[in-house]
Amino acid sequence: MTKKELFLANANGEYTKRTPIWIMRQAGRYLPGYRRVRERVSFEELCRSPETVAEVTAEPITLFGLDAAIIFSDILLILEPLGIDLRYDPGPVITPILEDPKQVENYHTYNPAEELRFVGDAIVETKKRLGPDLPLLGFCGAPFTVFSYLCNTSERRDLHRVYRFITNYPDQSRRVLNLLTDLSIRYLKMQVDAGADAVQIFDTWAGELAESEFSEWSYPYLDRIMTELKKHHVVTSLYIRGTYHLLDKINELNLNIVSVDWKTPLPTAGARLKSKSLQGNLNPYIMLGPMQTVVHTAREIIEGMKDYPGYIFNLGHGILPMTPVDNVRALVDTVHDFERTA
Repeated sequence: MTKKELFLANANGEYTKRTPIWIMRQAGRYLPGYRRVRERVSFEELCRSPETVAEVTAEPITLFGLDAAIIFSDILLILEPLGIDLRYDPGPVITPILEDPKQVENYHTYNPAEELRFVGDAIVETKKRLGPDLPLLGFCGAPFTVFSYLCNTSERRDLHRVYRFITNYPDQSRRVLNLLTDLSIRYLKMQVDAGADAVQIFDTWAGELAESEFSEWSYPYLDRIMTELKKHHVVTSLYIRGTYHLLDKINELNLNIVSVDWKTPLPTAGARLKSKSLQGNLNPYIMLGPMQTVVHTAREIIEGMKDYPGYIFNLGHGILPMTPVDNVRALVDTVHDFERTA
């Protein structure tokens, strides 16, 4: 069984003896090769260079033998063709931020296959480098999360900004969310057409919403994306940080994989997410500790999921920049050494 077959089998809820593993943000600042690349190019230049994207996307695969790659990109690139100035210093800086409802009139749709073509080209280049037997994931930010960044929400203490806009200007908020939904669908289709074997939607900020708020401001747009992608048989995954109170609503979405944060026990998630594959959920902060702690915690997670059909090992959030490379190698080896028994 190739790594692509292994990943897709688990994505489709099948039971396999081996557990596939990949890591959110696995191509990033904790890697020496990535840091060398960033010494010669800016983050913006990197994202727009298909050859360089392929280089950094492939590095963790070469180093650790992971079972899937995820294209190196950023969820906010979708905003630039709307007339938004986006730079990284080092985090995203958006100009102008959305504060006035009149600004919404300036946002117009565009063709992601043209304006974001460099992402599709990067997927083509990466597939050439990795070969046909390793799955490559595309991704985008969910409409609510991208909308939150547009309102200048980058930390929890900033959440008042997005709340202020959606409560004072609900009609304009829905207009933006619908526009982002349409663009996300076309953007993800473009990535699949370029060669992505599956896609993950990151709705990081949706976990801050109450269930009723999630039902109004995130769920309908996720539902549209998943429904449309399923018409084209796209393998889909959803990540929301802080999902526990939203699991029943997430279960209604027509998707393959739910990526679970570390605060939600995987067996609990599995009991509430009927017919969904699970992904996760090692606490990324554990990766900063002693190697034996990483190995012990990973074994506990795998052991707890040994009977679950459709399980992909991952972290409960993105890997931290200060994570020791040897801990990552030990984690991957631990997962690969574990054989599930039916």
